[in-house]
Amino acid sequence: MEEFATTLSELAQELARLLAEELGDYNYKLDYFKETCLASTCYLRMNRYPACPISPQLFGLMPHTDSDFLTILHQDEIGGLQLFRDGKWISVKPNHEALIINIGDLFQVL
Repeated sequence: MEEFATTLSELAQELARLLAEELGDYNYKLDYFKETCLASTCYLRMNRYPACPISPQLFGLMPHTDSDFLTILHQDEIGGLQLFRDGKWISVKPNHEALIINIGDLFQVL
C-alpha cells in the first residue's frame, strides 16, 4: 500500500506541475509541488462504490464538485461517473486501460 501511495503521489506531483505549466502559470518554480506537497500534508483516499443492491436506478452521491486538489480515478465496470456540461449530466464510459484525472477545487484556486 505504501508503494502504491508513493507512486500515485509522484504521479500527482508530475501532473500538477504539467498542468500549471500548460496553464501558463510560471510563478511556480519547477519543483514547487515536490517541495510543497509533502507526505505529511497530502493523503491517499481509496473509495469503492459497489452497485446498489436495491435498484440500479439509485445513486450513492449527490451532485458535487471535488473539493480536493487532484483526483486520479480508475473506474470499474459499474461506472457511474458523470460530468456536468452545458446544463446536463453526461455519463463517462468506463475505460479499464485509462486513468481519469480530475482537477479539483483546490487546484483551480492556484
